[in-house]
Amino acid sequence: MGEPLAPLDREPVSVHAPFTCYPGGGYRHESFEERRAVLLAALDGIALGAYDERIVRWLAGWDVSVVAAIVSLLWRVRHTAAHRGWGEPR
Repeated sequence: MGEPLAPLDREPVSVHAPFTCYPGGGYRHESFEERRAVLLAALDGIALGAYDERIVRWLAGWDVSVVAAIVSLLWRVRHTAAHRGWGEPR
């Protein structure tokens, strides 16, 4: 994810960036495995324990709009952390 994502002002209809929002709906069908994959992509490089993986599976079962909002938040946190040097050894 190269450029920062904008905060979501409307309900997203896709779990894929840029998290397209359609004023009148227009949901795209995105399978459980696709929703799980985008959550894991946003967590790439972060060690996950068994409980973490269980929660990712649980989150992937939610609606596209919920998963998209969580994934958008994760990517925005990663972007902010990278640009502010968070997590670098002191």
